[in-house]
Amino acid sequence: MKKYSFLLFFLIGITCFGQNYKGVLEPTKKDGFHKIMLTSDMRAASKNNFHFIRIKDSSNQEVPYVLKYQSDRLFASFLPIPILSTTRIKDSVTAILIENKTLKNHTNLILQITNAAISKRYNLLGSDDSVLWFGITLNKILNLTNSTYTSSTETVINFPINAYKFLKIEISDKNSLPINVLGVGVYENNFFSEEPIAISNYNQEIIQIKDKKVTQIKFAATNYHEINSISFDVKSAFFLRNVKIIAKRTHKIKKRDEVYDEVISSFELSSKNENIFTLNNVYEKEFIVEIDNQDNPALEITAIKLFQQPIYLISNLKKNEKYQFEIDTTFLEPSYDLGNFVSDNILNIEEVLVIDFLKVKTKKISIQDKPFWQTPVFMWICIIFVGLFIVYFALDLLKDVKRQEKK
Repeated sequence: MKKYSFLLFFLIGITCFGQNYKGVLEPTKKDGFHKIMLTSDMRAASKNNFHFIRIKDSSNQEVPYVLKYQSDRLFASFLPIPILSTTRIKDSVTAILIENKTLKNHTNLILQITNAAISKRYNLLGSDDSVLWFGITLNKILNLTNSTYTSSTETVINFPINAYKFLKIEISDKNSLPINVLGVGVYENNFFSEEPIAISNYNQEIIQIKDKKVTQIKFAATNYHEINSISFDVKSAFFLRNVKIIAKRTHKIKKRDEVYDEVISSFELSSKNENIFTLNNVYEKEFIVEIDNQDNPALEITAIKLFQQPIYLISNLKKNEKYQFEIDTTFLEPSYDLGNFVSDNILNIEEVLVIDFLKVKTKKISIQDKPFWQTPVFMWICIIFVGLFIVYFALDLLKDVKRQEKK
């Protein structure tokens, strides 16, 4: 009975309390698509799981949204590159010649192709005068993915960065018929700032450890935050120092927890560089930046800044409608149609801010608000009673069986 009582009170406890976050959107001045930037506080509140986010209108109805990451090209514009010529040699090769008039550095091309369920090999050549050609990539595979919604699809050709004025794509037709290339181009993001967002949630403490000849800068925040880059402003001259980012980890050794240091990133500070570094998969609440001074004096650091890459929500909002922004870790991943209808040509959309974003507690459930027979307490009493009733009759039946065997 003690075990049942503990279970009863535990279940009542977790159903009586809950926490989420709420804010409101600024009023919009016109109907249409708007972008909402997720601040570091919002991302921390969602534990970096954006399925927990909801936008609701004044009728408490969900308003669909689409997530926009920096790496997406969902809202980028397609810039075609002119095809100067397409040459086909039967049972051999299709050669597509394009001109890079802007002379911009590129690392990929987008091919718009009529749907086809085949794979092909290709070579990519570069030239400055369309006469003398140089190899860029050779004998690569072009895998075509069919579109279920349109008669054409897009595929990407990746290659080393270059700025050749002319590019030639040679697609092998030895093992299959030619494919229909409708266009060639690149995607460019025209309406989202790619500038990183500063994270101001961490407290910093600088410690000089003389016996180890290191400087440690300890960072601590209330919540975990994703960190994509870090920058150093150093006043000292002529320096070259090794730097490590260290996080505390715990593992079990012989049934006891042991704390150890894990190096999650490392790089070099140099007076010759800007000292801005990209970090991968850093999601920490507390960590240490350790600078190896060796026999040099400690660096005079004026500032260390942490940054996140921007993440936005795109939503179709109505003028003067009142919208609420919610984060609740009990929500499941939403499924909206909006992502199928947002055009690549949506440019220069307005930004809406979330204001009054605060942590709130759900209302405590009062047993007195409902009849006793509708409360969880009554339900668990019934379950326990029925369970004991079944056990009692099972034992009584077992005794009867034993009596019959003795006769």
